[in-house]
Amino acid sequence: MLKLLNRIILFSLLIVSFSLSGQNIEELLKNENPAEGFKPFLKIGIKVDTDSFPLEGDAEIFTKNGKNAGSIQGKYTVSVSKGKISVSGRTFNSEMIKLTPKFMLIKIGQRMFRGEIEIWLRNGKLTVINDLNIEDYVRGVINKEAIPSWPLEAKKTQAVLARTFAVYQKMFNPRNELFDLAPSVLDQVYDGLDKEDVTSNKAVDETKGEVITKGHNAVKIYFHSTCGGMTSSSSEIWKKDEPHLKSVKCPYCKKSSLYRWKRSISSKAISDKLNVRKVKSIKTIRSETRVESVMIDSKKIPVNKFRELVGFSVIWSNDFTVSKSGSNFIFEGKGAGHGVGVCQWGMAGMAAEGKAHKEIINFYLTGIEIRKMY
Repeated sequence: MLKLLNRIILFSLLIVSFSLSGQNIEELLKNENPAEGFKPFLKIGIKVDTDSFPLEGDAEIFTKNGKNAGSIQGKYTVSVSKGKISVSGRTFNSEMIKLTPKFMLIKIGQRMFRGEIEIWLRNGKLTVINDLNIEDYVRGVINKEAIPSWPLEAKKTQAVLARTFAVYQKMFNPRNELFDLAPSVLDQVYDGLDKEDVTSNKAVDETKGEVITKGHNAVKIYFHSTCGGMTSSSSEIWKKDEPHLKSVKCPYCKKSSLYRWKRSISSKAISDKLNVRKVKSIKTIRSETRVESVMIDSKKIPVNKFRELVGFSVIWSNDFTVSKSGSNFIFEGKGAGHGVGVCQWGMAGMAAEGKAHKEIINFYLTGIEIRKMY
């Protein structure tokens, strides 16, 4: 009987081995879905390296190992006391405590947050993290990254963009070991419930789980305020070819106040900003669609560094010309931002003309899919 069983097992192994011998194992591995089992939750670092902060809420407290350590109800001050996390004088023997709301949302400073709050003690400082569902995060992002009065389909477009950005960062480029994203322009501007409204929440609900993908994975996406008539490719602006980020002619962003702009800046003001002696000449060096670098007299400066020094809200984009009038330099430009990916004023213009959010996204991004990831 044992010999018969051994023969059966050996025969089965031979069949499996023969079946796999005709296939490329590397291809089998490549076809696996990295997003399978993806959990739609994010950690946002809302405060980093702070000494103390005010907190208000009605919540259970849990330590890092999951033990219930009591509750809070009302207003408190969270600080560091004798090397431990202190909540209005009560200290905890854990490097992290988690606040899980019961009947009301938790307030940090002047802002209300959905989801849970983690408080970490690292190197004598506090890091505060908002742990929440991606959909709730997107609710808090839309009106910070777009104009609240824009049409619903524009907001739905922004919802998909914000969700895709968050999913990509979580999967491939988290901010650090504690949290996935920063709540600022480093990632996306997020202030909890601060700017939520009926249409932004409707935009989230009607696009729930929708992510821009190629295959199984979220793509790296970019958007900007105003392209000025034409977007630019990632290969031109960042010297990195992303097949979905190609240059597109855009006739839809003309209602932007920055579709065309003009600034007059004195030579002295520019000299002060650049920390150099009096600037005598400024010339631009262009690539395909935009300025690549700026010649200040005989010194070459990358365009984004020049914009940073002079001011991003002065030189609004990397598409401009320069002339001189007396002791002033005249900058005449198109659009606002880097120009790669989706033009936000363009998506608003398309939405106003009756275009749906999927049509808008496919207009700006090449060869992508929009699919429900969860």
